[in-house]
Amino acid sequence: MTYPPQDPGAMPPGAPDPYAQNAQVPDPYAQNPYGQSQPASQPPAGGYAPGQAGADPSYASPVPSQQTSQLPGGYQPSQPYYPQPGYDPNQPYQQYPGYGPPPVQATTKGGGGTALLVIGVVLLMALGAVGGYFWLGGKGGDEGDLAGAQDPTTSEESAPDDGGESGDEEPTGEEAPGPSGTGLSVASIGAVTPLPASGDWLPYYGPGVAYEPMTDSEAYVLQHTETWISFLGTGLFSGAVAQYDPANLEASAANAAEVWLDGAFSTVVGYEMSEIVYQDVEVDGKPGVLATWKNSWTSTDASTDTFEDTAILVVDVDGVNGFLGIASIAQSGTDSYQAAVDALLATDFDAETA
Repeated sequence: MTYPPQDPGAMPPGAPDPYAQNAQVPDPYAQNPYGQSQPASQPPAGGYAPGQAGADPSYASPVPSQQTSQLPGGYQPSQPYYPQPGYDPNQPYQQYPGYGPPPVQATTKGGGGTALLVIGVVLLMALGAVGGYFWLGGKGGDEGDLAGAQDPTTSEESAPDDGGESGDEEPTGEEAPGPSGTGLSVASIGAVTPLPASGDWLPYYGPGVAYEPMTDSEAYVLQHTETWISFLGTGLFSGAVAQYDPANLEASAANAAEVWLDGAFSTVVGYEMSEIVYQDVEVDGKPGVLATWKNSWTSTDASTDTFEDTAILVVDVDGVNGFLGIASIAQSGTDSYQAAVDALLATDFDAETA
């Protein structure tokens, strides 16, 4: 089958004229409605015919201009391809390169610690408020007033009328006992030692004072000069500073002497100490040891004395506690030395103490 002629309005040869009068219209369903086959026609000279294969040699392809050969973006077909700067072909695909919802920040462990810290601070503030409420008397008077709290009704009753004096008032607190002037007392073990029969003895401290190597002690002195004295003191043997052994009173007396002598004669020149003499004694029916020795020196700025006699008495009171008495009498009070030792040996452990 050939294509129709180039003139679309031309009638093919042998075709009936549809416009002629009494023209017979061919049956479209008759066999071979197009008529007899025509021999293949040659393509028109100098032109293109449908069905022609290949390019027409006479048709010259237009030479691309500089403007049409360059694509947008500066890309040249003849140039090699280079990857986009900064692009990694191995980089995994990301769904939202620059658009869409922002990425969710990962939570850190610090958030939990901050929450615990805040809770702890709140609890501490609450506990402080409750404690302050009760400390300031918020509980009321049902369970007793706090220390230092004052009842308004009591204050009004105790206040003096018209601003006058309230009169004589008895002390509410128990005052510490003072020196009796007649003896030395150790209340913890019920011991009382009389003052020596000779000498003008003055209260020095106590009772109930810690004075190494004693506790709960009291002392009197003979005042020779402003800085020079003779000493007489009694107390409870302090095991904290000197070892006390009820089964070895001699060693206990030696330990007490060592503590007593520490710094006692630091102002003298050429100090010497004689050998200690130990003597077993009985005081108010209780076993004891009396240790005696002499302290001597060449000179001192505090006095013209050159020696001092010392006696230490240790008594086992009850198998646990020890009584300790010290008499150290300077040369200026030599006449009172024996009286001081006798006073220690006359200690009463069943006496009523002040």
